[in-house]
Amino acid sequence: MGSKSIMRAVRPTELRASDKARIVGTWQRYYEDCGYGLWGFSPSPTARILAEAILNRHSSRSERVEIVDWGCGYGRDSLYFLELGFDVIGIDVSRKAVALARAAYKRRQTSGVPLIGSASFHAGHLRSVFKSRVGQKVCAFFSNRVLHLLSEPDFCSAMREAIGYLEQAAYFCVSARSRDDFNSAVMEWIPGREQGFAKYKDPARDGHEIAFVTRERLLRAVGNDLTDTNFLSITEPERAGAPDTHLLVMLGRTRPSCFTAPKSRPPRERRSEAVINIQ
Repeated sequence: MGSKSIMRAVRPTELRASDKARIVGTWQRYYEDCGYGLWGFSPSPTARILAEAILNRHSSRSERVEIVDWGCGYGRDSLYFLELGFDVIGIDVSRKAVALARAAYKRRQTSGVPLIGSASFHAGHLRSVFKSRVGQKVCAFFSNRVLHLLSEPDFCSAMREAIGYLEQAAYFCVSARSRDDFNSAVMEWIPGREQGFAKYKDPARDGHEIAFVTRERLLRAVGNDLTDTNFLSITEPERAGAPDTHLLVMLGRTRPSCFTAPKSRPPRERRSEAVINIQ
C-alpha cells in the first residue's frame, strides 16, 4: 500500500494562535532592533487625552489614580502618567518591551526627575496580571494602538475583560487604526471583508491583518457599559520618522449599574457622544 499523507483540518482558534505568535514575534524584533527609538518618550496624543480628562475631574489631586496601560510597550505613556502623579500597571505581551519599560522606569527614578506615581510592569495578559489582584479595581483603562491587531472574538473579549477591572465611573480610553488609515500602496482589502479588514502586501508581514475600528464596533463591544462617550480622530506617526497613522479614540466612563448588577445587562440609556478631530 502506498503511503498517504493525512492532513488534519486546522481550527480557526489555531489559526488565530499562529497569527498572534507571528505578531508578537514581529513586535519583539521591533523592540530588540529599535528599542526606545521606535517613538522616543514623547507621550502619545491618546495618553494626553486621557490625562486631561482625569486631571479635569481630579483637580484637587487628593485621590489615588491607578491606570492600566495595556500594550504599554517600553513605557513612554506609562512614564508620562507617572510624572503626572498617577500610578500605573503596565502590561505587554513582549518580554523585551517590558524589560525596556522597567529599565526606563528605574533610570528615571535615579535621574532626579520627579516621579510622583509608582509603577509595575508585567509581561503577559490582563487576566494573568489581575489573577494575583483578586477583587482589585482601577480608575482607568488605557490602550494605544493595539485593538486593530486583534481578531473579532479577541477584540470583544479584551474589551469586555477590561471593563470588568474598572471602578464605577472609571475612565475607558482606547485608540486603534481607523478606516482612514487604509493605504492602497502598502495594503489590500481582504476579499469578502472589504472596508473592515486589510492586510499588508509585503510578504514579510504576512498574517498581519488590520482590523480597522469604527464607532459601531466599539459601541457593540462595550457601549452599554459606558456613558459620556466621545470619539476623537487623531494622527500619530507609526514609528519615529514614519508617515502618520490615522487613529480613532474612544473615551468614556463606566456606568455604576454595570457593577451593581453584573449578571444582567443594564437598560439602554441615551449616550452622550461627540466626534472631535485632532491633528
